[in-house]
Amino acid sequence: MSTSTGIDPSAGGRLRAELESILERLHRDGGVRHIDFVAGDFLDVAQGVEQQELANLTVSRLTDRARRLHGALTRLQDGVYGVCSECSAPISPKRLLVLPDTTTCVACQEQLERVEPR
Repeated sequence: MSTSTGIDPSAGGRLRAELESILERLHRDGGVRHIDFVAGDFLDVAQGVEQQELANLTVSRLTDRARRLHGALTRLQDGVYGVCSECSAPISPKRLLVLPDTTTCVACQEQLERVEPR
């Protein structure tokens, strides 16, 4: 079910639930463990460095996701959630269901990706 704007009324609840889940995970697992590089052989140190880098990457990605979800909640509160930031057209409810923090419609995103390839 959707409102007259095409936005599912439960979108805010889903956004909040996902944000809370991420924040809980960051709080629980976010502390990057410091590896003692003095003890152990080369392989132990290399494995420790790899684990630390993976932990840092995970924290970085979760933090970025939390920031984008917070932005989506702000847009929802401001009444502009589901409106393309590039062309001001409505973003498809199906797109918002899959990418709830998106700020662009498919057409504008494709255009942006052609202009700024990753």
